[in-house]
Amino acid sequence: MKKNNIGIIQILPTRVFRVYKGGYLLEKFRGKKNPQDSDYPEDWILSMVKAIQPYGISNESISRVKSIKGIDNLEELIKHFSEDILGKEHIKRFGNSLNLLVKLLDSSIRLPLQAHPSKIFSRKYLNSDFGKAEAWYILATRKIGKENPYVLIGFRPGINKDIMKKLVEKQDIKGMVYFMHKVEVKQGDAIFVAPGIPHAIGEGVFMVETQEPTDFTLSIEKKIGVQILKEKDCHIGLGWDRALDIFDYQGYSLAEVKEKYCIKKELLISNKGGKLYRLNGGEYMKSCFEIMLLEKAKDIELSFEGRFASIVITGGEGIISTNIGDFEVKEGGTYMIPASIGKHKYIATKESLTVVISLPPIFSTI
Repeated sequence: MKKNNIGIIQILPTRVFRVYKGGYLLEKFRGKKNPQDSDYPEDWILSMVKAIQPYGISNESISRVKSIKGIDNLEELIKHFSEDILGKEHIKRFGNSLNLLVKLLDSSIRLPLQAHPSKIFSRKYLNSDFGKAEAWYILATRKIGKENPYVLIGFRPGINKDIMKKLVEKQDIKGMVYFMHKVEVKQGDAIFVAPGIPHAIGEGVFMVETQEPTDFTLSIEKKIGVQILKEKDCHIGLGWDRALDIFDYQGYSLAEVKEKYCIKKELLISNKGGKLYRLNGGEYMKSCFEIMLLEKAKDIELSFEGRFASIVITGGEGIISTNIGDFEVKEGGTYMIPASIGKHKYIATKESLTVVISLPPIFSTI
């Protein structure tokens, strides 16, 4: 399709059912009156992925947008304005796929112990070019119960597939958790979850989750809160023997886990107008997606090398000034910057702006 210069796309709340409860901090962030936890703890803010649910495949996860030329969902919008939104180079490499999935996620219970497949595993067994590498940027936390907010990530030494198979058969949750590291988290922390790495988000953690565009999850826990999962939903239809090959059984010390998976901020721009950082999670993460943070933005110009971007306004209020006009933005808002926008400015009108920016990869060779 030819360019139509449709401007910045406002992404509307797109809440998705999950088998765990949460959403209080998400609703508070969105400015909803009387926020509360529910069975819809996630908001898929850049998605053309159909969610895998206990009741089947669901379209509820296709991002809703503020109507543009009568179109109110992202998938249809891209069908009509693909070059404008995705950009020529992206389409050459990836077709009309976003090659990206971005969510807001807020947990009120610990999520199940899980892992996700790599691209190689997905191509071989799941008929997909994408695995499910993901990265978490923590927006806020709340203390639920006695423990400080945390995530479980990475195996301790001593685990292998045979041991894991026995733990799964017995549903020995204490035994599973014993082999994992607990890392306390706070606002501003970031973690890269590589394919195969065991993990679970603890209760009271609200985040932006940027990931590859699939919903493939190996869950080794069959009970999540009050929900009892079917076997096929736990092992994503692969059977336990094959599904357990998804795990990376390499054991690490806690210090090694923090060094390997806790993402460092890399300063790209610093001036009176604001600061731009890249979250550097290594080459594999870079082959899947990029994440940037814009902080203390008062008047700063950015460009994303011909790529589109998902943006979450995490603080402040202002305008994004573009080649086709100015767009008002404020805390709690979620937007998509089409590739055709090119250079654009973030200008604060009240408090300085803070923004989480998720981008598709420049290249993908893995």
